[in-house]
Amino acid sequence: MDYSIEVQKAIDSIEENLDDDIKLKDIAKKSHLSEFYFHRLFHKITGETVMGYVRKRRLSKAAYDLKNTELNILDIAVKYQFSCGESFARAFKRMYGITPYEYRRSNKAINLYKKINIFRKNNASMLMAA
Repeated sequence: MDYSIEVQKAIDSIEENLDDDIKLKDIAKKSHLSEFYFHRLFHKITGETVMGYVRKRRLSKAAYDLKNTELNILDIAVKYQFSCGESFARAFKRMYGITPYEYRRSNKAINLYKKINIFRKNNASMLMAA
């Protein structure tokens, strides 16, 4: 059986809820699969772990917000489910090599991790953003 449609539905659901508390068990339940099996399928089809994908997408959305909104950095961190500004700054720097504050003040372009569409042939996952 091809579970690609279920994985894409899960990706779509994740995308609609990036600023909510997302748990693997809830995503797997919507797909009518066990957490273990869903996680293996997701990784096999996308090359990403479920929560790794969620983290990358949240950080990409946060990077967008840093450049395109007036929200303060802590509000952006909380919006994307980071427990505190420090954990957000560490995750952001680990992914982009620059702190959220430095990014907001710079003209540096970074590669944003975009939504996966498993049915698109050229599924490049990075997008340049200034």
